[in-house]
Amino acid sequence: MNASANRMVGRWRADTRGVAAVEFALVLPILLLVYLGGFEVSQAVAAYRKVADTTVELASVAGQYSTMSAADVSNIFNASAQIMTPYPTQNLSIVLSEVTTDGSGAATVTWSQQYHGTALAAGSAVTLPAGMATPSTSYIMVDTKYTYVPTVGAAFVGSIPMSDRVFMLPRQSTAIPYTG
Repeated sequence: MNASANRMVGRWRADTRGVAAVEFALVLPILLLVYLGGFEVSQAVAAYRKVADTTVELASVAGQYSTMSAADVSNIFNASAQIMTPYPTQNLSIVLSEVTTDGSGAATVTWSQQYHGTALAAGSAVTLPAGMATPSTSYIMVDTKYTYVPTVGAAFVGSIPMSDRVFMLPRQSTAIPYTG
């Protein structure tokens, strides 16, 4: 190389005016991915928290009845829309059931009602959590399923299924007969 070419290369190497712009252009996609990923994770966690709250609150409200009519079940299911706000409820499925154990502690469905889901068949067996199978006891069982669709990342991760299940003892009586 001749001297003038060496000087030109030396000046080019010493010139740092565009380095920050180049570094920013290289780092920007990574920062955007981290930011959007954090946003999606926080939204999914918030949606799951709403699902868990819906499950517990619906079981708590249902457990306060001494008898349950179709209108009562409808009111209880309509409350889910308020709890799930701001998330849409068309992806929400709830099954509200009464489960009764026999003398040996085996649990079966007494009655079941659904919201965007499939009710359990009366008489079908239910597995209770360990230590909960008290003989001759009725429980309110709420099963909630929700399909969360990410705002930004749906194309990458698809929808995220969420579910929760709660058992609760009736508060006003030993059982809650369904009269719907």
